[in-house]
Parts: sequence; C-alpha cells; structure tokens
Amino acid sequence: MIYLSELLGAKVRDSADEISGRLKDILVMPREGQHAPIEFLLVKLKKDGEVFIPYGCVETFGRQEVTLKHLWCKIQKGEPTDAHIYLNRDVLDQQIVDVAGARVVRVNDLEIGLVEGQMCVLGIDISFKGLLRRLNLDWLDFFNVLKVRVIDWRQAQPVKGTLKLDTVARNLKKLHPADLANIIEDLNLRQGSDLVKTLDAESAAQVVEELNPALQKILIKYLGPDKAAGIIDKMSIDEVADLMKTMTKREAKKFTSYLKRHPTLNLEKLISYPNDAAGGLMTTDFVSARPEWTVEQTVEEVKRRSPFLRTLLYVYVTDENGFFKGKVSLRHLLINDGGQTLEKILKEHQPDYTLLADQRVSQIMDIMTKYNLFTAAVLDNDGRMAGIVTIDDVMRHIVPNA
Repeated sequence: MIYLSELLGAKVRDSADEISGRLKDILVMPREGQHAPIEFLLVKLKKDGEVFIPYGCVETFGRQEVTLKHLWCKIQKGEPTDAHIYLNRDVLDQQIVDVAGARVVRVNDLEIGLVEGQMCVLGIDISFKGLLRRLNLDWLDFFNVLKVRVIDWRQAQPVKGTLKLDTVARNLKKLHPADLANIIEDLNLRQGSDLVKTLDAESAAQVVEELNPALQKILIKYLGPDKAAGIIDKMSIDEVADLMKTMTKREAKKFTSYLKRHPTLNLEKLISYPNDAAGGLMTTDFVSARPEWTVEQTVEEVKRRSPFLRTLLYVYVTDENGFFKGKVSLRHLLINDGGQTLEKILKEHQPDYTLLADQRVSQIMDIMTKYNLFTAAVLDNDGRMAGIVTIDDVMRHIVPNA
C-alpha cells in the first residue's frame, strides 16, 4: 500500500533507465461500489509538455520512482475519457461525501494498493496525519501519536469535479432524509442545490423539511421556480407554513402560487399562529371521517389519502360541522368488522385528550407525555377540529437540531 502524496513528483524512467519526466497525476475509472482502478499516468516531460501513459505500460510503481516496461519511444501514448477522475486535480483537497458516516469530509491523501492484481484507490485519508504527510511534515509527529483515519473509497462519493452528481445521488438516496440534510448543510450553496436537483420532488421535499427554515428559504430561492414549485407542493403543509413565516409578504405570495395540493386557506390559518403554539406546530394533513361511516368506507378513505400524508396513525372523526368526536386507530380499523360504524367503535373507548390551538409547547409536552400520545387533535376556540400535532413536531421544536 502506498499514498498518492508519495507518488506525485516521482521520476518516470523507461526500460533504459532514462528519466522521461515526473508523475503529475494519476487517472482512475470510477466504478460504483468498487475500488477505482488506475488506468493512466499523467507525466510532465523534462521538456515542455505532458503525456498520458496507460497503466499497462508500468513495470514498477513505488515511492519516488515509476519505471516503464519499454523504451520511451516505443510506448503507446493514451487518451483518457471525460469519465476518468484525476486524483490530484479533482480529488485531493476536495469535499467528499462519506456515505457510511453521512458526513462531508476533506481529502488529505489517498491510499493506493493492489486489488485482485490491479492497482486501485483503496481509501481516503481524512486525518491531520495525512495532511502532514502531503506537506512532508510528518516528522512533526515524532511521538507517532496522530492516528490515520481512512474512509473506504467504495463508501465515499466526490462532490465536485469528479463523479457526476446523479451517481452521487443514487448512493445518497440510501440515507435517511435527516442525514442527507446534514450533508447539504456541510456543502456550499451551489453544491447543496445541485444535489437537491438530482432528487425526485418527493425525496427532495423530505430532505428540505429537515433543514432549518432560514436555510430552506435560501435553498428554495436558489433552486429556481420550476424545481422549487415541485418541492414545495410535496412538503407537508405545516413545514410550508414554517417556511412562509421566514419570507416577506411578496415572497410568500410568489411561493404560495406554486401550491397545488395545499388549500391556501389552511396555509394562512397555520401562518397566523405563533411558532410555539399548538396551532403553529400542527398540520392540517390528516384523514377525517364521519361518525356514521363504516369501517369499510373509512379504509377506502385512508387508501385515498395515504399517499399525501407523512403521519398516518389515526382517523379523526368529526361531525358535519367539524366538531371533533374522537379518533380511531388503524389497528381498530383492522380488527373490527367492515360494517361496523366509527360511532360504535368510539363508544367502546375512553375519550381522547385534545389540545387547544393557542396552548404553548410546555403545556403540549405535559399533556402528550402524561397520556402517552403520539398525536393529538387540535381544536379551535369553538371546539372544531383545526389540525393535529405529533410528538415529533413537539420534539423538533424543543430540540431543533436533534
């Protein structure tokens, strides 16, 4: 195993021991989920100019010196493609997405070694020790206390100037939206927006929801109206409301025009409540049903509405005037006969604990923890159902970066 920093600048000799030039860069071919094999060496000639040497022409590959199999005049020069990665130019000092660790790190050096008889990039050194090695200052670690920290090349994706972002995105889609959001926060605005653009609208909406509202606003504006419209329309209505609160009236009006799925009236209602009140935390995206509905009717409504909901644990029962009557869990819909009415199911259970729209977070937390509530219905001053609050909404308000 050898490091890239130990190879760069090495003398390149032909089979007659003549020095042809010095190693300027190494080119590899990226292969998703595999170590990247070396395919070309970029050699800076003793005289002016540079040439690409196919790796098949290399006899030995070591520290400070590379020897070739043939005389220089008989070596067939090569020509790389746009798909090749330049390790020195494109990877060193660049930001790398560590897919396994869900983080962005900086490349200080690269490990190179044999894999099944082929010289490949094995790992990415992100340690301070790697940086000292590159600067020829590793002697400063004379007590050898610094540790080498290496990420497997197969678990990392370069962000800039190397692998195409659609390749990066395919790997990153395996991550939780919260992890993806953390990565985007570590990137600059252009890189972050480019990464979001590679995601479908549904995935992008889930990631954007995990960002803080101030960054959401900047990123949404940077993405442009077409991509922004698709993302905003897929976001849950309470998240859209939080985003709108960071905007001027003019900006909010513009972004409201992108909405197709969310009723503007519901959005205006959410925006009117303080952030730390139940009304400000709630969402109006939930499944409602009438007391006289049968289980069979209700299940059909659940099927119809479920593609548009992030949280679906209960069906909320209201009368024709919107007054809250109780909630029925999906479990009870499964175990009851299809002809059973929701009104009868509600009579067999204890009354539900509800919240008022103007109740603050401390009161909400007390109620939800005391009664072990995952969700709670929020009522307006008249007792009509206004929305629901989830324990997740409350926790994110209390610990915004959790």
